[in-house]
Amino acid sequence: MRHMFWLALILFAATPAAGQTFKIPEGFQHEVVRETDAAGEHIAVLRVMPEPGAFSQLSSIEMRPLSENIAYPADWLDGRMTAFLNDTEVADVESVLNAPDSPLADPAFEPLTEILQAAMDHLHRLGQAPLKYCDVQRRGENAVGVYDELACRFTIGPLGWYLVLRLQELDGVWYYTRIATMNKKRLRHLVAIANSFHVE
Repeated sequence: MRHMFWLALILFAATPAAGQTFKIPEGFQHEVVRETDAAGEHIAVLRVMPEPGAFSQLSSIEMRPLSENIAYPADWLDGRMTAFLNDTEVADVESVLNAPDSPLADPAFEPLTEILQAAMDHLHRLGQAPLKYCDVQRRGENAVGVYDELACRFTIGPLGWYLVLRLQELDGVWYYTRIATMNKKRLRHLVAIANSFHVE
């Protein structure tokens, strides 16, 4: 039986803070990182990821409060997906795939590595028109209300890179959640965690 526990987090925003909660299953870990957003506001970003292991760095959830008011959530998510596929993000994926402990570092995988390198070069250019790899935006609902979601899958050689972006307003504060993974089974786990978002 999987052990479950409740993770309570105070997210600092422009309005009075509230206790925001994710349900974190066994096999995952979390951290809270303080950041400064584009408006100069100090915020706490919640990161959830699998416990350390092969390729675990490629799977994560990040949730952060936004200091801005979002008038058009669909347009905001489209713009965020385009901005996300920059050189830094692609380089992060590439460095993990080529890390010394990666199974793909074995000489037996050299043909596959070459394919992946070509795919990474292609990803560097996806920032021009990434939305053709995305599903139609949809609206979902969790315990605290309605959220807008944009889900995309990018092909990297024989692998898939899954990105799910969510935007949700709660008590006058907008929350941006980003789910990223290269494993379809892990995607289901991360989405289930994101669906557990609620207020205590």
